[in-house]
Amino acid sequence: MSLLFIGSTGDRAGHSLITWALARKFMMTGFRVGFVKPFGTDPAYVAGRWIDHDAFLIKESLNLKEPLETMCPYLVSDEAWRAKGRDEIMAEFKSLVQDLSESTDIMIVMGSKHIFFDDAACPIPDIAFIPELKSDCVLVHRYRKVSRTVYSVLSVNSLVRDRMKGIIINRIPPEEFRQVTSSLVPTLRGKAIPITTALPEDPFLSFQSLREIGEVLNGEVLSGKEHLDKSVGGMTVGSADLSADLLLFKRAYNKIILLEASVDEGVQGEPRPLAGIVLTGGRRPPSQLVQAAEKAKIPLLLIKEDTFAALEKLDHGTSRLSPRDEGKVRHVTDLMERDGGIARLMESLGLS
Repeated sequence: MSLLFIGSTGDRAGHSLITWALARKFMMTGFRVGFVKPFGTDPAYVAGRWIDHDAFLIKESLNLKEPLETMCPYLVSDEAWRAKGRDEIMAEFKSLVQDLSESTDIMIVMGSKHIFFDDAACPIPDIAFIPELKSDCVLVHRYRKVSRTVYSVLSVNSLVRDRMKGIIINRIPPEEFRQVTSSLVPTLRGKAIPITTALPEDPFLSFQSLREIGEVLNGEVLSGKEHLDKSVGGMTVGSADLSADLLLFKRAYNKIILLEASVDEGVQGEPRPLAGIVLTGGRRPPSQLVQAAEKAKIPLLLIKEDTFAALEKLDHGTSRLSPRDEGKVRHVTDLMERDGGIARLMESLGLS
C-alpha cells in the first residue's frame, strides 16, 4: 500500500482538480484508490447536512464506498471534536488511515488550503501529517512569479525532504510559460527538486462554465443544454458582440451577454465569440428569440433577478467543481501527460 499526501500552497492553486485527476488516473491504471481528508475546510450543505465538498466530489466521481463522515472526519462546521487535543486527533486519524488502507493500493490524503500555515479551524497543520503518517508527498503550487515560486517550492521541499515525490507548478501565464519550462524547471530539477510538470493557465480550466454560472444564478435553460460546458471568459450588457441572427437580441434590454473564454484578444472592433445569453427579470422571451439562439447554437438562460443584481451575484458568488466536470479532469490529465508528467510521478512513487 502506498500513502500519498497531496498538499497545496493555496491561492487557488487547483488543488481539488489535480487531486481528482491523480486519483482518477491511478484508478484507471488499475490501482485500488482510497481517499481521506482530515479537516473539512470546504463545507457544503447537501441533503440536510454539512459535508466537505472535496470529499463529496471524490466519493461521487470515483464511486467510492466509504461514507462521507469517514472520508472527512473533522468538519469545521462540527464543534464536537474540538475538545480533543492535537495528539488525540492525530492518533484517531492515523488509526482511520490504517483501517482504510487495508483495502487499497494507494491511499490519498488531501491536505487543507495551505501546507505552510496554521489555521485556527485546523489544529494540526498539513505539514505535520506527512512525517506522522510516513507518507509520500505531492505539492500543487500556483505560479505567481519566479522568486515566489522558488521560495515556496524550496521551503516545502526542505521540510518534507525525501518524502517529496512530485511538485506540480500550475496556472502559469502564457507569456511566461516558455521561460518557466525552459529555465526554471530545468534549474530546479538540477537541484534534485522533483518537478513533475508545469501547467499553463488554461481557459478551459480557469474560467467558469455556462453550467456553473447557471447554477450560481439558479437559471432555467431555455435552449442549448448540450453546450453548457463552454467556458465563459467575460460578460457585457451591451449588444456590440451580437451578429447575424442574434441581432434580434438587441430588442431584449434585460440581458447579459456571456463571452467565450480565450487567451486571444481577437481583432479590435469585431464581435467577440459568444458563449451564451442570460435573460434577466424573469419574463419569458418570445419564440423568435429562442429560435435565434437555437439556430446559432448559443445557450439561452432565464433568471428571476434583474441585470445588475445578477451581475453582483456573479461577482460575489463562487462555483465549485462538480462530479459532472469530467471534461475538466480529463483536460488537466492530458496536460500532465503531454510532457510525461504522470509517468514521471508514478515512477517517483514506485508505481510504474
